[in-house]
Amino acid sequence: MSSTAAPPLVELIDATVIRNGVEILSRATWRLQRGRHWAILGPNGSGKTTLLRVAGGYVWPNRGIVRRLGEELVDLAQLRRSIGWVAADMAPQIPPEESALETVVSGALAMLGLRRLPGLSPSEEDFAAARALLHDMHCDALAEKPFGVLSQGERQQVLVARARMVDPLLIVLDEPCAGMDPGVRERFLAWLESVAAAATTPSLVLVTHHVEEIMPSFESTLVMAGGKIIAAGPTAEVVAAKRLEQLYGVSIDRLDRAGGRCWPIWHSA
Repeated sequence: MSSTAAPPLVELIDATVIRNGVEILSRATWRLQRGRHWAILGPNGSGKTTLLRVAGGYVWPNRGIVRRLGEELVDLAQLRRSIGWVAADMAPQIPPEESALETVVSGALAMLGLRRLPGLSPSEEDFAAARALLHDMHCDALAEKPFGVLSQGERQQVLVARARMVDPLLIVLDEPCAGMDPGVRERFLAWLESVAAAATTPSLVLVTHHVEEIMPSFESTLVMAGGKIIAAGPTAEVVAAKRLEQLYGVSIDRLDRAGGRCWPIWHSA
């Protein structure tokens, strides 16, 4: 893990975003340290995407302070290249006949779908780096398979590897388990935990609606509602039954903890 003396990757102080007279992000204060993994929890429309777009330099707050890498003014183009995004809408944009290895290589060229263009073609070194990444992430068996035949979990694994091709400081996983059946989801989460626990993995931010998807390596959790951060800190303290009831408006019979994860038992009406 990086030294605590290093400046945080992102620091927001009272960051506020106003659109059409409405505060869609209100006085958000958050510090993301290097080497730390965070989960972000909250219902649709709670401000999660706006928070991350401010952090990544895609949205400027109307008020407040944003420091990235310890500075208020940074090279935003370079900053954006240092943040990998794995979003639900990426997989359909990848040609189904493209091999998983080619998909990973496309990350080095900022492409979705690898293309060989004059002056912008992958090198042998790019392919070697992609193979090494797949090996390190225990995905060797996927390399030559067409992207279109991979399971949802395998596609997410390949997209995470693709994001790592530029050696990012941070990877944002935006609801990576959406649409997965329970078996695929659990295999993907076990794989994600092994990757998150590795010392060479950059900081990860997992955006999810489901508490049980927060794996043990995501030691910190941020909870959002109505454009506000209502809690941020150690996952074991932040993820509590009363807070989840407040967040989703549904009663919880109990909150079980097993294997370093939380499992809410929602009250049936």
